[in-house]
Amino acid sequence: MGGTGICISFLSNDVVPVPSGPPRKVEVEAVNSTAVKVSWRSPVPNKQHGQIRGYQVHYVRMENGEPKGQPMLKDIMLADAQWEYDDTTEHEMIISGLQPETTYTFTVTAYTTKGDGARSKPKLVSTTGAVPGKPRLVVSHTQMNTALIQWHPPVDTFGPLQGYCLKFGRKDVDTFTTMEFSEKEDHFTATDIHKGASYVFRLSARNKVGFGEEMVKEISVPEEVPSGFPQNLHSESSTSTSVQLTWQMPLLAERNGIITKYTILYRDINVAYQPVELPVVPADTTMTLSGLKPDTTYDVKVRAHTSKGPGPYSPSVQFRTLPVDQGR
Repeated sequence: MGGTGICISFLSNDVVPVPSGPPRKVEVEAVNSTAVKVSWRSPVPNKQHGQIRGYQVHYVRMENGEPKGQPMLKDIMLADAQWEYDDTTEHEMIISGLQPETTYTFTVTAYTTKGDGARSKPKLVSTTGAVPGKPRLVVSHTQMNTALIQWHPPVDTFGPLQGYCLKFGRKDVDTFTTMEFSEKEDHFTATDIHKGASYVFRLSARNKVGFGEEMVKEISVPEEVPSGFPQNLHSESSTSTSVQLTWQMPLLAERNGIITKYTILYRDINVAYQPVELPVVPADTTMTLSGLKPDTTYDVKVRAHTSKGPGPYSPSVQFRTLPVDQGR
């Protein structure tokens, strides 16, 4: 009886040593101009004839309905844990390095330790056309709070260019300005380029397929002293000997860099010649003046500093401390 078992085992491996059914539900779709996604499921279980260890994707370029050039092969070996015991697993593979606007035919085979099985029916797919490469981009800052942006067409345009898209803005602000230009235009002057800020410029070129990869340039504009004063200086609360002050940063366009500190200048309005100057470090936008005289009006103004020095003082604002009997 033992011999019979060996004989049957030998015959089954010899007559049908490899999968007799092809992988099922083979689908191919273009991902972009140089890549295609191939997906499939295993052959039906009764045609696997052994443990499927992996798959091979065969593909070849087609011209006028005929194969052209060398057939190519990509192998996907299953890890032990992936060996298939059911037929529901979906497999997929991205085939890259293809040519744009080109037709290929794909087939998939399963293999066991004995070799390759039956091939799936060929599936045709065409890669999309290619988008242009990166344009060449030069950005130069001018003294007048502007930036001159100049560009040249990409080396690879893959057909006639149909225009450009420019996006730019401060790195520390989420909103970007987006502009489109015709293929004949090659420069633009951006205004409101603030001092002491870094800017990002992104330019892409377009052909009939779409916009290509962006060329990215950054510029950093040197800091200056602030050209504007802190905004909305006002009093939050007061006692007979103190006043709590609050203000807002200068306008973004007038900061001209990172605000490193503020200076408060205050005086009793009845004492003209003795203003007190107080630094606010770090650059908080609130400060409590203490040690003041009760029932007295004070004149207060504030200015901002960058690493380059102080900007202008804000207009004066007047505050009055409470009388002694109310300030306790």
